Amino acid sequence: MSLCSKQVILLSQAFDSELFYGYLLRGEVKDAIRYLADFPEKAELHQKYISLFEKEEYPVLTEDDFLNEILLIYQRYYRDVFYLHLDPEQAAETMKRRFTRVFEISDSDTALGEIEENKILKAFQQRNFHFLGGKTGGYWGPYIWKTTEAKTYEVALPGGVQPYTVCFLDGFLSKSWLDYISFGAVSTGGWTNGDGIICCIKSSYDPESESFQVSLLKHEAQHARDLAAYHAMSQEDLEYRAKLVELIYSQERNLLRQFAYEADSSKETNGHSLAAERILNGVSEKLGITADKIDALSITQIQRVSKELFRESTAEVKVKYTEA
Repeated sequence: MSLCSKQVILLSQAFDSELFYGYLLRGEVKDAIRYLADFPEKAELHQKYISLFEKEEYPVLTEDDFLNEILLIYQRYYRDVFYLHLDPEQAAETMKRRFTRVFEISDSDTALGEIEENKILKAFQQRNFHFLGGKTGGYWGPYIWKTTEAKTYEVALPGGVQPYTVCFLDGFLSKSWLDYISFGAVSTGGWTNGDGIICCIKSSYDPESESFQVSLLKHEAQHARDLAAYHAMSQEDLEYRAKLVELIYSQERNLLRQFAYEADSSKETNGHSLAAERILNGVSEKLGITADKIDALSITQIQRVSKELFRESTAEVKVKYTEA
């Protein structure tokens, strides 16, 4: 092979955004940074990651000094988990100790969730913000926003058509860990609250798009439906079923490729990664193909096998979560 032909091969290795965002979906910031370093055209983004995660040049997210102190603690937690790769439980404990100092909590047995509910939520509410704490995909990270507007939709799901209310949220200070580590490029589009109402981040969607109608509305409505039937359903099972619903109804996009980048069975606390891995294995087994053949599948094939996997899952969860 001549030098010239080698150069052509090197030049053909273009930046793969799905591969890059796959690292972030799995919480692998260091791998994402290493990948960026191979592409000169991504130098500016690479430097942003170095400044934030290596040099700890944290952004100021609001003009309120006390709220910034709280938000900085969350930012340091993201660095501990996704860049330094500290054990998630250890990182959460470190974050809790930082909060106990800020709020002058003397009881060391106070749980992190209690601090969010009793202290942090009130701090933001007093300043006219909405606050939702807890975990997303196995990691801590709050959603904090200013305004909420409600609208009701009729959502078709494999189990039937049901009305679901969507609350459009706007004016965000924080959209949890994935939005943070991707500089806003990848983010949770919404979620359901305890009443089964879908909360949608307004800036993330065109309400007429398939992305909204399927990846948010149907995905989150399936979560609400499953949780209403089986309160103890695991994060993995919830995501597995909701992702299958996305595949069943998506006609414009091949989401299976996206799920392939997200898949990782070693991420035991990340329901999205576990569910994606399970779907890939299920599709491969049903069609008798290897993972490298998935890109060649048509939308019709993906829909057919996804419906079959969803039917099997429905039978399985009835047995798994129905009390005797």
